[in-house]
Amino acid sequence: MPDAHRSVRPILLGAVLAVAVAMCASGTSVAAPAHIVTDLNHVTTVTTEVKAQKLYNALIALKLPSAWPFASYSAISSGGVRFGNVNVELGAGTSPSAGNQFVTFQPPSLTGLTAALDERGIEHGPPTPITAGSKLLYTLIELPSYSQANRLTAQFCVYNFPNGRPTRVAPPNRAGIVNVSRVVINAKNPSSWEKLFAPSSPSAGGVYRLPGGPLVQLQRGRRNSVSALDVRVKNVAAAVLAFRAVGISARGHVANVGSLRLRLLAVSGSAVTGRH
Repeated sequence: MPDAHRSVRPILLGAVLAVAVAMCASGTSVAAPAHIVTDLNHVTTVTTEVKAQKLYNALIALKLPSAWPFASYSAISSGGVRFGNVNVELGAGTSPSAGNQFVTFQPPSLTGLTAALDERGIEHGPPTPITAGSKLLYTLIELPSYSQANRLTAQFCVYNFPNGRPTRVAPPNRAGIVNVSRVVINAKNPSSWEKLFAPSSPSAGGVYRLPGGPLVQLQRGRRNSVSALDVRVKNVAAAVLAFRAVGISARGHVANVGSLRLRLLAVSGSAVTGRH
């Protein structure tokens, strides 16, 4: 009997190990956290309503597509213009809660999002539907931990209309804009964003690669704000002239769309592709 017990123990141990390996392979073990941020959908510059309308019209004049028409939406009047994989929102706050800038993320789904935020210990507001009459336009969930009053509002947005979703690259346009390669965000506590972007982890420069859209870089700053957008263009000089032609300030390799600073980066013809 003792010899039989000794022979059975390694067999049982092997079986236990085999089951454990099989569980890991099949995903029945403790699962790695899934992304709750699919991509950075849009960033906002907030100015006066007259200036916001002019900027929207100027970008549309460059033959960039409208993501949503300029109109009044609850606490903000805005219009969205698609720069390929990122929407640029030209907005005018109509209440203090509108803030100065918005950085807006797209989740995989609204279902289960607040539970996932709770699980990660991320403070959030309730899902807030924005409607036009009886028609649902989109649903917002604010992220107070990553926001700063009257400067930056971080939020999720789930659209109920197809134009809200960015594309991989911009269609042919007068500025030769291809897409946005990087969005740079100033943050008082850059490391706190790891909880939001996990399982993506930052590079040494605080750069995150999300499942889609542009790279997102977090850099330390005294105030939370959108520092810059790196915009890929076919020719920097031609893009500068195109921006100036529609009344947008541009000099060197930088164009200023309200408070948003666009850093123009040239790409070769073979590199006119993008992530999304």
